[in-house]
Amino acid sequence: MERSSEFVIDVRKLGLAGSPGSWESIATTVRAPEDLRVELIGVPQGDPVDLDLRLESVVEGIFVSGTVRATAKGQDARTLDDLEMPLDAAIEELFVYEADPQDEESQLVQAGLLDLEPAVRDAVVMSLPFRPLKDGDDGEFHYTLGEDITEDEPEEDPRWAALKSVLNEEKES
Repeated sequence: MERSSEFVIDVRKLGLAGSPGSWESIATTVRAPEDLRVELIGVPQGDPVDLDLRLESVVEGIFVSGTVRATAKGQDARTLDDLEMPLDAAIEELFVYEADPQDEESQLVQAGLLDLEPAVRDAVVMSLPFRPLKDGDDGEFHYTLGEDITEDEPEEDPRWAALKSVLNEEKES
């Protein structure tokens, strides 16, 4: 874990390490890490990511909850036009003091430090749409080819005029 990362928080300085029941709120802005995206949309590296978090000390470790806000940039899935959309992702993660050897998913408090980057990455990437669409697109596919064609009443074919007159005579009789 890099101490210099913006995502690393020292819970000892906040007085949370080993103090169950205490909590601290943190509101900060960090730069987006590399590869915070899915195929068509993501948060560009270096863009601002707002963290509004509450760190709560519990017996097992530190529980982090709050929101992550950023602006995702990418392309519309249908038209490939550029688009931007605001993201507001919820984050809830328990950082444990001691990990169970069979639990590979747990985040650890290492030497009093929390690395929030994996939890932020999970929250943001999971909130990104798989098929981003521009606002106002109702999900229906609309297309046009060239000009709109208006159908006029077809002209009568003179070859059928004799048959039409015979049919009209039968109706009248």
